[in-house]
Amino acid sequence: MAFAPSSLILANNFLPLNEALEHYRVMYLFPHSDNWKSEFENEKNSIISSYGGDIEIFHIGSTAIKGLYAKDCIDLLGVVPNISEVSTLKQSIINLGYVYKGEYGISGREYFSKKQRKVHFHIFQSEDENVVKHLNFVKVMEHNPELIIELNQIKQDLHVKHPNDKESYQIEKEFFYNRINKVL
Repeated sequence: MAFAPSSLILANNFLPLNEALEHYRVMYLFPHSDNWKSEFENEKNSIISSYGGDIEIFHIGSTAIKGLYAKDCIDLLGVVPNISEVSTLKQSIINLGYVYKGEYGISGREYFSKKQRKVHFHIFQSEDENVVKHLNFVKVMEHNPELIIELNQIKQDLHVKHPNDKESYQIEKEFFYNRINKVL
């Protein structure tokens, strides 16, 4: 009989196995895939047909930018006239296989994730600064091949440096995103 631990000790901290594995999960980067656009469209259409409220949905993040390497996770930006409406309509999104996570660290956001096809769905009220930030980032990157090359190099270097540490990977590439946001 094989031994299957239910927990691990990491840096003198006792963690449940699922948390330990999530912490040390191998992160994969993929070259841009043309499938990402159609996968976004499928998610968008599913959400719009079941939501029951006024919502616009945009493709954001690395999978939205042709030529950019990404972690194969589709990021969607939902824009609503009133963020408080989401709490009354969230079950329609949950019924599509999403997990509701509330603000999840960003004030004014309603956040959902989906694992079977990794999707992150961020919803903001139309006037929220994050809407402009996400949409403008995609717009700037789409029209600047030099920036795509630069970010691809940063991502690849950091992936080699932190293949199992998503948090460090994210923190160390933040300077690039901050630089782009200053231009916006």
